[in-house]
Order: sequence, then structure tokens, then C-alpha cells
Amino acid sequence: MPKNWPAFVTKDLDDSPGGEAELQRRWELYNEEMQALIAAGGVHQDDDGWWVDDATGELIGPDPEIERPSTDDELAQFRPFTEVFPEQAESIRRSRGRPPLESPKQQVTLRIDADVLARLRASGKGWQGRVNDVLKKSVGL
Repeated sequence: MPKNWPAFVTKDLDDSPGGEAELQRRWELYNEEMQALIAAGGVHQDDDGWWVDDATGELIGPDPEIERPSTDDELAQFRPFTEVFPEQAESIRRSRGRPPLESPKQQVTLRIDADVLARLRASGKGWQGRVNDVLKKSVGL
């Protein structure tokens, strides 16, 4: 069995016509090499569609049909995930940010003595919330 298995490398290709032609050329070469390897024997396909060397157990590569570039007709049949699986798409859709509050807080500017502000900040994380609680209590809310 050969030590260098066929490879189908595409990461260096772009979507230009030249890239598409090179993709097709590489796939045809890969397909020929894999079909010859399969015909020669000594390999089997596992449950996941990968070809395995019988002698060593080494993974050779995926089924050439899996790796085959999609044809224009196949690409034309593709539909967005949201059309094919609307329930799943809705379940994974997330809105960004916090949910809206019923009564959001208002930002204001107050002039406070420096020593009072320093004491409030020194009380640690959440000092603004504690100031809000004190103000609520002082106005009877």
C-alpha cells in the first residue's frame, strides 16, 4: 500500500473561475487516485464514510463522493437553513444585549461632595445601586 494517500486540499483556492477550474481538476485527480486505491483492495470504508487501510488501520480519507465539489444544479437546489429547519433556527436565534426593562433607570448628573462620593465608592462594587436604594427609601418608595 502507498505511504502517501491521496489528498484533496482546497483551502488555497478562491471563488474565481480559475479557482473553480482548479478545484474541479484537483477533485478529478483525487477521485481517480481514490478509485484506483479502492479497486486495488486492502482498504475498507468505516461507518462514518472514511476509507481505512486494512493493514495499518490508518485513515486514508473520506469517500470521494463526499468530497466531490457540488455541481451548479446541486447548488441551485440549496436552501437556507431557516427555510429547511425553521423550528431549529428559531430555537438557536438569540437576541443581542440585555432584554428591555419595564422601567429602565434614568441616567442623571448630581453634584456630590468629594468626601461623600469617595465613601460611597469605597463601599465596593454595586455602590450605585445602594445609593439608589437610599434615595428610594428617603422619598418613601
